[in-house]
Amino acid sequence: MPVLRDEPRGLGHARPATAVQLALALSLLLTSLPTLASGALALHWATSLGMQQDPLPAASRDASMPAPAAGQQAGKGPTPWPLMLLAADQQAASNRAFDAGARAAQAMSQQAWATAWMPRADASASASRRHQQINETTVNTPATALSMSATWPLWRAAEQANARAQAAQADQAQWQARGNRANVARELSVAYLSAIEAAEQRRLTLAQQDLLQAQWRINDRRLQAGAGTILDVLETRTRIDQTRAAVQELDTRLATQHLTLERLSGQTVVLPAGLRGEETHWPAVVTTLEEALLLAPSRHPPLRDALAQITTATATDQARTAERWQPTVDAVASASLVREVPQLDGFSQRQTTRERAIGVQLNWALFTGGVQQGRTRESAALLIQAQARRDEAQAQVEAALRDAYQTLSQARQVITLQRQVEQTASATYEALRKAFVAGLRTNLDLLNAQQQIYTARQSLVTARIHALSAQVNILALLDQLDADHVAPLTPLFDTAPLPLLAESTP
Repeated sequence: MPVLRDEPRGLGHARPATAVQLALALSLLLTSLPTLASGALALHWATSLGMQQDPLPAASRDASMPAPAAGQQAGKGPTPWPLMLLAADQQAASNRAFDAGARAAQAMSQQAWATAWMPRADASASASRRHQQINETTVNTPATALSMSATWPLWRAAEQANARAQAAQADQAQWQARGNRANVARELSVAYLSAIEAAEQRRLTLAQQDLLQAQWRINDRRLQAGAGTILDVLETRTRIDQTRAAVQELDTRLATQHLTLERLSGQTVVLPAGLRGEETHWPAVVTTLEEALLLAPSRHPPLRDALAQITTATATDQARTAERWQPTVDAVASASLVREVPQLDGFSQRQTTRERAIGVQLNWALFTGGVQQGRTRESAALLIQAQARRDEAQAQVEAALRDAYQTLSQARQVITLQRQVEQTASATYEALRKAFVAGLRTNLDLLNAQQQIYTARQSLVTARIHALSAQVNILALLDQLDADHVAPLTPLFDTAPLPLLAESTP
């Protein structure tokens, strides 16, 4: 066997092969056919996005798979999406803050209602000692007094309107809290789907890397046999390095989304390994566009917030008008007991005074220096602002719903098209592989065919995630993004856990 030197063999430096070298190269190529077949099987593995076996051999998998996170138990299943939504609903700090605000608004509403409608009773007691000096006479008078008064509102138009305004503000605070919950659930769901996409893209990239490594070994053997060129090896090696860089980027995305999920849910999160096998039937978790548009006025939190603000502004405007023009009428009653004991030159005489009164009290603001006029103009401006907010919220929710349903429809179309593209790319790759073995195609042609399959499957994963994200947006807009509504989507995700990167110490 001739001694082969390891020298650069570019396209322009290929030297004629001898008959012995050609025979040796042919034998090596024939022995490499099982490796090519195994590489094709590895690429075919990625067609089924939910298979549980690892596409990489043990050595490659150990080198590229990140270490488990601290505190993550081996063999522990992934954290369900509905469970994270339930945890975030209770643990998210912003949710707790808005809940406290809603309770405060409810308490203020109760205070305003009590001021406008409920009677008030007060009791007082006092004890005193009065000292008087009249010429040469000194008078000391100890005294005690007890009194009780009651006021019952008969007509307080301003306070009654203010009570209605406070009740509307309490309702507004409730919808603001629900809107924040929807935002938190949307943020968590987007982070979860982004992590799922990164995990599935990582699995595809590792499968592509495994196939490229098999191709690199074949090209290296062909180079050693004198049938290949160093360019084939370098081209394949470049593709391998690109996949490694892509895996590192996907690991960073996974770590970021993992931190977001744990922050929102307040618990340790284990992510699934990716998507399960391709689904021909998608669970129906959203209604039609027409039904969603009908539900939006009663379910969309920002729109209900704006409607409650209009009610608040209207009641406030009525209260300001009542303060300016209408009197307040109250029924009042009082009773008092005063006991005095004047002491004069050693003599004392107890005096007891009892007093009872009942009547009607009327108060009318005649002149306030322009304060009431200014408050009336303010309330009118706030009413116009609330109506503008209502119109804007209505337009936004309708546009957002139409966009989400359009995105969902387009994503489903892209899924169908990408499956066809994948089938065509797979058939092209098989034909090119046979032509490559026969020497009719170059290594670059084979790599490009592999890349077309990989790109088609990446686009398929992205389209599936876009379809899920569109449904998440629809549910969030209708205040339905909760554990019950996302539970039918959980079968779409892999049941195997994904090992996560260990937390780095800065």
